Amino acid sequence: MKVLENGVYREMTWEEIADIELNIETPTRKEIIVSAIREKYSVDDEIAILRQRDTKPREFEEYFNFVEKIKSRIPQKVGDLSG
Repeated sequence: MKVLENGVYREMTWEEIADIELNIETPTRKEIIVSAIREKYSVDDEIAILRQRDTKPREFEEYFNFVEKIKSRIPQKVGDLSG
């Protein structure tokens, strides 16, 4: 793999390649929670449920319990997640 440095292409060192491969961004806790919610509820569904929480309390309670269950399963430190 080559990299452009000071106008000249050179081969990357194994250390540079390893740094690139290890620089994979870990999703945040919030991103994991939102992703899990989106598997069941779209943004539009979520807005509708929140807007109608007083007129459809059972539907809101189901949604609320679902979200709380997800949140309780995701560690505060995302690095604590195990495969």
